[in-house]
Amino acid sequence: MIYLKKVWLIAALALLPLTAAYAIDRLVLAPTCPDCHAEMTQALPLFDGTEDGLVRIRANDMTFRARIAGSANRDGEGVILLHGFPETSIMWEPLLAALRKAGYRAIAFDQRGYSPGARPQFENEYTKGKLANDVLAIADAAGFEKFHVVGHDFGGAIAWTLADRYPERILSLSSLSMPHPLALSEALSTPSPQWPASSYVLFYRLPVIPELVMGFDRAALLGHWKWSRHPKEQVAEYRRVFSEPGALHAALDWYRAFEFRSLDPAGKVRPPTLFLWGQEDQAFSRASAIATGNFMDGPYRMRTVTAGHNLMLDAPQTVIAEVIGHLDTAARIRKQWIAELGTHTGGVNSACSKLPPHCLRIQLSPKGKTFRIRNKCDETYRGVVRVTCSGWAPDAAVEYRFNLGAKSELAQEGIGANAGQSNGTCYFRPRLCAKVTTPVRPSAASFSPFL
Repeated sequence: MIYLKKVWLIAALALLPLTAAYAIDRLVLAPTCPDCHAEMTQALPLFDGTEDGLVRIRANDMTFRARIAGSANRDGEGVILLHGFPETSIMWEPLLAALRKAGYRAIAFDQRGYSPGARPQFENEYTKGKLANDVLAIADAAGFEKFHVVGHDFGGAIAWTLADRYPERILSLSSLSMPHPLALSEALSTPSPQWPASSYVLFYRLPVIPELVMGFDRAALLGHWKWSRHPKEQVAEYRRVFSEPGALHAALDWYRAFEFRSLDPAGKVRPPTLFLWGQEDQAFSRASAIATGNFMDGPYRMRTVTAGHNLMLDAPQTVIAEVIGHLDTAARIRKQWIAELGTHTGGVNSACSKLPPHCLRIQLSPKGKTFRIRNKCDETYRGVVRVTCSGWAPDAAVEYRFNLGAKSELAQEGIGANAGQSNGTCYFRPRLCAKVTTPVRPSAASFSPFL
C-alpha cells in the first residue's frame, strides 16, 4: 500500500505542470468564447448547390464546413480539394477561384475533426477508410458521380487512398507534396533522409502532450512554427479552429490512427495522376518522391517545383497552372479514349474500357533494370508505356510500344543504360491501350522500344 501511494504521488507531481498549463490556457489565455468557430459555422447556410462561398454540407451523418466555387458551371466536372495539417479549406482559396474561372465545380471542405459538426471523440474514427468515405459522401451530396481529387500533405494521403480504392469514381488525382503511401513506407523501411524528415510524427502520436504544447495560448507555437508566412486571414481562421476544445486532439488523431504498413495498404493507382513535389520539402524526401512513380498503373507525371512543403504558399501560380492543366488533359484523354474504343467492336463496356485494363500488369524495377508487361486476359492488347529515370538527361525517356497476345508476358532487361551508366530511380507512364480487333497469338507478341 505504501508503495502504491508513492507511485501515485510521483504521478501526481509529474502531471502537475501539465495540469497547471492546461488550466492557465483554458482559464486565462483561451478566447472569451471558446466555441466561437462552432457558432460561426452554425450560422452558415446549408449547401443547396446554387451558391458559392462558405456553407455547411450534411454528409455521412455529420455536418462539414466547406467552401464552394463554380456552382454556376452546371456542366463543369466536379473537383474536391483536401487540406493537410494544421490547415483548413481556406488554403485552397486561390485554386478555388481559378477552378471556377476554368469552368469546374469545386468543393474544399474542412475535413473530419476540423469541422465543428464532424468531430468524433475516439481515435478509431479517424482511419484512412473513414476519412475517404467522408469525401465520397461529400461528392454524393454535391451530385458528383465522378470527380477530380486534389490533396495536400495528409489530404494527399486520403486522395491516394481514394484513387486506389475507388478508381471508378476518380477522374484524376493531384497530390501536392505527399508521395504515394507505399513509396513513403519504403523510404522509411531502410536508413534514409526520410527518417529525420518524418521524426515529427513520433511527437504527434504521443498522448496529451502534443495538444498541450501546440494548443497552448491559442496555438501560439503553431503560429511561429507552421503559420509564420501564411496570410493573416488564414492564420486568424486556423487559430479560431485550434482554440476550440477537442479540435487539435481530433486533428492529431489522424496521425495516431493512420498506418502506412496496414493490412490494407494503398496499391497501384490507375486514375491519371499529377504529383507536385518541392525540392526544399522538409517533410518528404526526394527518394520517396521519385519512388512514387513505381506505384502507378495509369498515366502519371511528376513535377518538381523550386519550393518547400507548402506549395500553395510558395508557388501558387505554378500549382494552379499544373493542376488545371492536369484536369484539362485528363478530360481530353478520356474523350480520346472513348473515341478510340468506339472504333472497336468491344465498345465502351469492353475489357479495355479502363486505362490500363485491369488484367494488364506493368512492372518496373526501382532502378529500371527490368521492365515487364503481363496480360492475364483472353484478349490481345496494344499500347505505349513511357519510361524515364532520374539518372538520365532531363526530359530523356524511352517509349515501349507493345502488341501483347492473350495470357502472355514480355520483359526487357537493362533498359536505357549503357555499360557502367546508372539509371538512378525509374518510373513509368502508360498511354492509351486498345483491344486489338485482329487476334494475335501469344507467341507473336512484340515489344519495341522507341527513344
